Amino acid sequence: MIGAVAVIEVLRMFGIFLVVPVFTLYGKLFSNSPILIGIAFGAYGLTMALFQAPFGIISDRFGRKNVIILGMIPYIVGNLIAWHPVNIFGLIVGRLVAGSGAVTSSGMAMVQESVPPERRNLAMALLGIPIGFAFMIGIVLGPLISARLGADTLFLISALLGIISIIPMTAIKYHKPEYRAEERKKAGRIEPKTVLVGVVGFLVSLYMIVFFYYLPLYGTRAYGSHGYELLLFWSVVIGGIIAVASSSFADRGKTTLFSIIALILMLVSTPFVFLEPVATGNRDWFFIGTIIFFAGFSIYEIVFTPLVSKLSKKESYGANIGIYNTMQFLGQFAGGITGGVLVTLTLDYNSMLRTSMILAVLVLISLGFLYIPTKFREIRKKATA
Repeated sequence: MIGAVAVIEVLRMFGIFLVVPVFTLYGKLFSNSPILIGIAFGAYGLTMALFQAPFGIISDRFGRKNVIILGMIPYIVGNLIAWHPVNIFGLIVGRLVAGSGAVTSSGMAMVQESVPPERRNLAMALLGIPIGFAFMIGIVLGPLISARLGADTLFLISALLGIISIIPMTAIKYHKPEYRAEERKKAGRIEPKTVLVGVVGFLVSLYMIVFFYYLPLYGTRAYGSHGYELLLFWSVVIGGIIAVASSSFADRGKTTLFSIIALILMLVSTPFVFLEPVATGNRDWFFIGTIIFFAGFSIYEIVFTPLVSKLSKKESYGANIGIYNTMQFLGQFAGGITGGVLVTLTLDYNSMLRTSMILAVLVLISLGFLYIPTKFREIRKKATA
C-alpha cells in the first residue's frame, strides 16, 4: 500500500522538481514580466489547492484508490500542454490543468490509515526518503536535461512519469475501512485546529516558492551552470540526511518539537539565502543558507502531515489532510506572485533586504499559528484513537 502511494508521489514529485530549478528561466522564454512568470510558476499550486479538499472528502466516502488514479489524468494532460505552450498564457493553462490532479491528500490519508498512530512519523519518513531522493535527483537533473534537450522536454518527461506511476496503484487491492454508523456521519468533517496548522503550511509553501523563484537567478549568476548543479546536490544531500535522522526522534513523541525546529531552521536560513550573498558578495553564505533551508523544509515535510493526523478523527483523515494540503498549495500560488513582486528578474540589496525581512516575519507568524493548536506541547491524547 505504502509502496504504491510512494511510486505515485515519487514519480510525480520527480517530474515537478525537474522543472522547479529552471522554471524561472523557462518562463523568461515566453515573457519578460516577472508577475506573469510568477503566476505560471504558482498556477500549479492554485488548482491543487482548489481540488485538494474535494478529492480528500470524496476519498473519505468512496475510497482512495479510484480517486488517486482519476487525479493523475489532468496531471498528465497539463504537463503535455506545458510541453509546447503557444505563449506564457498557454504555460499558465498547462500548469493550472496539471495542478487539478490533486491526489496528495488521498494518498497521504491512505498511508496514515494503513499504519498505527505511533508509527506514522516513520511511515512518512519511509515515504519521504524516496521523495527526498526524487527531489534531489530532480533538481540536479533538471538543469542538465534542460541544457541538452531543452526545458520543454522536462514537461514531456513529467507526463510520461505520470502515466507510469498509475500502474502500481491499479494493481493493489485496497478496501475502504469500515466505520460505525456514527463514524460515517462524521466522515469528512474538518477540525478547526487542522485549519490553523494549514495556515502554517500556507506560509511555508509561500516561502518555498519564493526560494525557488530566487534560487536559479542567483545560483547560476554566482556559480555558473555546473556549479549551480553541485550546489543543489550537496545542499539537498546534507539537508536530507539531517531531516531523515531527525524523523526517528520525531517518532518518539517529538512531533511538535520537530515542527518548531523545522520552522526555526527556515527562519535562520533567511538572511543567509536572501541577504548576505548580495550584501557581502560572499556566495558561501548562500550555500550555508541553502543547507539550513533544505534541512528545515525536509523536516517540515516529514512531521507536519502526522501532526495533522493527530489533530483529526480517523474517519476524516482525507478531509483534514486535504484542507491542510489546500492551504499548502494556495501558498505555492501566492509564492509565485510574491516571488515575482519581491525578487523580480534582477537582484539588488534593497529588494533582497525587503524580501528577507518579509519572509522572516512570515515564518514568525507561522510559529504563532502553530502555537495556537499545540501550545508547543506534544499531543498525547490522539484524536485518531
